[in-house]
Amino acid sequence: MFDTGINTIKLKASARTERIISEPIVPLMVRLTGPMILAILSMMLLGLVDTFFISLLGTKELAAASFVMPIYMLLVNFALGTGMGISSLTSRLIGENNLDDAARFITDSQILALLVSIVIALSLYFSIDQIFGLMGANDEVMPNIRGYMHIILISAPLVILNFIGNSTFRAIGHIKASAILSVQLSFLNLILDPLLIFGLGPFPALGMPGAALATGIAALITWCCSFYVLAFKEHLLDFALPKIDKLITNWRNLCAIAIPAIGANMMTPLAAIIMTALIARHGAESVAGFGVGARIESMSLIIVFGLSSTLPMFIGQNIGAGRGDRAYQALILCLKFAVVFQIGVYILLLLFSPLITSGFSDNPTVINVIKIYLLILPLTYSAHGVVILSMVSLNVLKRPRTALKITMIRLLALYLPLAYLGSILWGIIGLFIGAACGNVIAGIIAFRIVNKVCHEQGLDNPETNQLKPQHT
Repeated sequence: MFDTGINTIKLKASARTERIISEPIVPLMVRLTGPMILAILSMMLLGLVDTFFISLLGTKELAAASFVMPIYMLLVNFALGTGMGISSLTSRLIGENNLDDAARFITDSQILALLVSIVIALSLYFSIDQIFGLMGANDEVMPNIRGYMHIILISAPLVILNFIGNSTFRAIGHIKASAILSVQLSFLNLILDPLLIFGLGPFPALGMPGAALATGIAALITWCCSFYVLAFKEHLLDFALPKIDKLITNWRNLCAIAIPAIGANMMTPLAAIIMTALIARHGAESVAGFGVGARIESMSLIIVFGLSSTLPMFIGQNIGAGRGDRAYQALILCLKFAVVFQIGVYILLLLFSPLITSGFSDNPTVINVIKIYLLILPLTYSAHGVVILSMVSLNVLKRPRTALKITMIRLLALYLPLAYLGSILWGIIGLFIGAACGNVIAGIIAFRIVNKVCHEQGLDNPETNQLKPQHT
């Protein structure tokens, strides 16, 4: 009976892969990406709601939340980079219909992620005062920081495993599970936040630590659901003791992709800090206007973010199944779509610019900065989308260091230096023009590099892609 159940699960997994390697690409990508867009929206909403509830506590609490956010994002970026490594390699194994090796790899990877996340959490836990002291936190906000960080760091391994679990579900093509779990995490956090922060009903009023506890409880419940589905519905966790040589091999393969991916993820918040410092030279109003623009950028690129969640899985499974031609075709289609779609977004932003600016501020200087931002930078979101999709594709093509190089070129060699040069020549307008030029040049470079890698691996030549028998 048990063997029959396992065989049924394997047949379902094979059928899921068969659809990914055989169905028409455009409608398939639409169906795969739609749920992820909803999941990403829910996660973005969670961040806004969290900040809103904490702001109701007072200025000190809101300031403390601003201090802890970069540290929390470090944990998230570690999880995303590790998840990218797991997703890149798992998708190929699934495409090869090698479910046993996939289960062993997923299990070994989660063990490593758990161990490393515990070490990171403990290191941060015992150095809270030193870290936030260096960041400039004073005695007024430090108690709130300690209260929040003590709880969030205890739950950090679960938070990290949730992100990794979502990446794993996407890698096996179970996009629905990934989306549902993301929405569940956000929904639980949304429900628990006011109960634990303000003490509604029988719940204690914990203040800012309540926000951290809400995140921890939501992460625990969601991880239990994720573990159950992965272990007992998909049978992709191997409970047998690992062989040391296999364990080390899997860890080495994971680190080869995860470490550069983590590095690439870390570059974005670092660049944001530097960019904010550059803009601060032009006054607090300019910083406020740029902050609004950054939020608009995240929302404007949400379709690209959705594609970046599903495209690596599609590429990996098709390469694993010997259909590199489909992988290449999907990549080119997604890049073209990103360019055309983001141009449409730019036109909409221009049309609704007066409404957007008045909705965020009534300060004339802030409004002017937002208008300048919307006129210049969104025009280059097409190029930014090309960079994002090229980077995630290079990871699954087993070129993570190349993806890291593209990130470093975009941010450290183009985006920030050109923004700085522009600010010296033409002030805030020049700063945005410089950043925009950096985006465009980086987009061109990223496309040329990913196209070259695809050519080197023979993905753009259908005659070299029938390397393995198709699934039947």
